[in-house]
Amino acid sequence: MTAAAQAAERTAPSIVTPSSPLRPRRDQHERWIAHTHPVSFEEAAQLVLDAHAEDGVRDDVVAHDVRTWAFGHADGSMAIAPVPLPGREPMQPMPLRELAFSQLCTRIGAPPSYIRDLPAKLQMANMNFGMTKERQSALLRLAGGEVRAVVSDRYAALDDELVLEVVGDVLDRAGYLAECRVRASAVGASTLLRITLPAESMAVRKDDIIEWGLDIGNSEVGVRSVQVTPITYRLVCTNGMRAWRSEAAMRMRHVGDPKRLHEQLRDVVPVAFAEARGDIDRWRRASEFLIDEALEEIEGLRALGLGQSEVQAVGRELALERAAAVELVDADDHGGAEGADDGVRHRERDHGGGAGPRGGRGSAHD
Repeated sequence: MTAAAQAAERTAPSIVTPSSPLRPRRDQHERWIAHTHPVSFEEAAQLVLDAHAEDGVRDDVVAHDVRTWAFGHADGSMAIAPVPLPGREPMQPMPLRELAFSQLCTRIGAPPSYIRDLPAKLQMANMNFGMTKERQSALLRLAGGEVRAVVSDRYAALDDELVLEVVGDVLDRAGYLAECRVRASAVGASTLLRITLPAESMAVRKDDIIEWGLDIGNSEVGVRSVQVTPITYRLVCTNGMRAWRSEAAMRMRHVGDPKRLHEQLRDVVPVAFAEARGDIDRWRRASEFLIDEALEEIEGLRALGLGQSEVQAVGRELALERAAAVELVDADDHGGAEGADDGVRHRERDHGGGAGPRGGRGSAHD
């Protein structure tokens, strides 16, 4: 086969070469949902699966040798298809999505931003040249007949359906499935479920509730590993401010034997729950810890790199919390506003004045 014939075949996906740049198709729609009313795990999992079903039927195609594939266009969009070599079944061009185009460029050493703005003929010439430079294989992940990802042939698929099945089974075995709630979920290039256990929450102070649980993260398109992160979820803000220990996150890369990943995930989830429970115990102990010299502790924050204004802000917050705590406790002890005032004066006498550092409690985490 002559070089000219090979070049002609490499433009197989193109019937008419457009003069304007080819564009990739859009990726799956990104969705982030902060559930105002937390939903059950089953409901949240179904929302994720419904979003995937809406995106199109999933399928995988192995490109054993990228040199035998061609870059062209289908209906004005970037597309790839196998070169119609003798004995090979013809295939329809498969449109490339945004992420898949970037991943393909990375694999062949082409800068995506440069290729994207070239005229169509130069786009095809550059991409097809890059695809013929060296032998390499790839896994094409499809949705609705479009290439949503171009990943290594070593990629181990652990897709959301299986991840959710494993997590649901572990929750059920641990007795948490009925009581756990999903406070937030995301779907798209990455999937995330934020799971907490409201029944095992604790109050740090009035209207300041902390729950513990897990963040379950995954990506079917090579954007991230499977990740299980123990979290403590503090509801002190209306946006659901949370705290977590990132070093406790457990990550499993999509490489190797999918069965091994499946079993590893099944083992990791209970361990992450134990980590999260340990975090909530630390919060509980911290909330009961009495700082004897609060002013000295606040000044000591300078050693951690905090500036003067930040240290002053911490001091003001602690002072407000002390005042609220004294008022709440004394109102309960003495009944009513008049009793609360008497209680404050009583405490001032006990501690040598109302401004002393021992007049209230300070949480180690505040």
